[in-house]
Amino acid sequence: MEVLKRFKRSIYFVSIIYIIMGLIMLLNPGFVRDAVNYIIGIMAIIYGLIYTISVYQKKETEFYSKFNLLGGILCLSFGLFLILNPDVLISLIPFCAGVIMFMDAVTFMFNSFSLKKFNVNRWWISLVISIILVAFSVYIMVNAKNITDLLIRFIGGFFVFDALTDIIFTIKLSKLRFNNNQSDKKEITVIETSIVE
Repeated sequence: MEVLKRFKRSIYFVSIIYIIMGLIMLLNPGFVRDAVNYIIGIMAIIYGLIYTISVYQKKETEFYSKFNLLGGILCLSFGLFLILNPDVLISLIPFCAGVIMFMDAVTFMFNSFSLKKFNVNRWWISLVISIILVAFSVYIMVNAKNITDLLIRFIGGFFVFDALTDIIFTIKLSKLRFNNNQSDKKEITVIETSIVE
């Protein structure tokens, strides 16, 4: 019984955290986007500082020390760049997806013209689909920041949904277990009464 109570507490605690995170993502995706960039930027700066300082402390001139120094400087530069430009990194994800989609769509377009050369019926359907895909991929690349916000909102909605389903499942499980315990007690009472008689 104590184990079940601990399980319920842990489920409720994690679910509440998920709901808070999900609501923040739904209501303020820009904050989440900037926070991710700042965290990665600060981590890169710390990593760069550690490498740079370690090279100067050792005072070595070997190739790997120079390589570590270069890596430290690059990490520092990258971290500072992210902090000064918080929209860049997270917006690269949908932008890269748009580029890949654009390349596939262009290939699909050339394939549709190949179908025309071979006198394939309704080759133009492939052409129309490829044109739609090209337009959609260009839209993603141009509006990478807005697509990122939409993606963050989608993830936030999933967190809230997942947390609520966990809570509902835990409540139903607790009620089911309680009902089973009550029925077991009734059966025991009936058996004891029949034995006494």
